[in-house]
Amino acid sequence: MRQVAVQHDAAGMGDELNAMVDQGCTVLDVIVDHPIYGQLTGPLQLSNRYDVGQFLARCAQSDARPLSELTEGIHLHTLSCPDEAAFGRVCRELRRLGVLLEG
Repeated sequence: MRQVAVQHDAAGMGDELNAMVDQGCTVLDVIVDHPIYGQLTGPLQLSNRYDVGQFLARCAQSDARPLSELTEGIHLHTLSCPDEAAFGRVCRELRRLGVLLEG
């Protein structure tokens, strides 16, 4: 299991999630650090573009807001990757998208 820290607006959610599943990783969850409630985690279990599309459709049909809106778009994802190379590809792609928080 690996984690990535990212920041983007709601419009960037699909690109971010697809960037991770396209590299062979499963996005297990989303985590935000809320100033009052502490760490809030939402399970995702997204393994491919179909899963991402279904998740985005549920988001579009709901009045609910993504957890990341509570933290100005800053959040973590826990990933299950087949190997280190896949995780490296995820980081490179998220960096290319300008959403990866590093350091």
